[in-house]
Amino acid sequence: MADRRDPNDPLGRKQRDTRSQIRLYLAGAAALAALILIVQNSQKVEFNFFFASAQTPLFFGLLIAFVLGALVGWLLPRVRGSRNRSDSKRD
Repeated sequence: MADRRDPNDPLGRKQRDTRSQIRLYLAGAAALAALILIVQNSQKVEFNFFFASAQTPLFFGLLIAFVLGALVGWLLPRVRGSRNRSDSKRD
């Protein structure tokens, strides 16, 4: 694999490929959209989870849902990948 240094960078850092730059921009746009959604929804609501309930601002519940969704999205490929690797070792 070739070492692709950016000739215009005075520190000589590696160039990022286009795919990772697109992912970075999309993640930033999604985070900005989530932040706008959270800020615009600040009224108090009641959250019920199994036997517990709490009166809290809606943005707090949205923030928790966003963080849990990001965590599941980050963990799911890793769990599936480890399962696929163990299945291929058995064959």
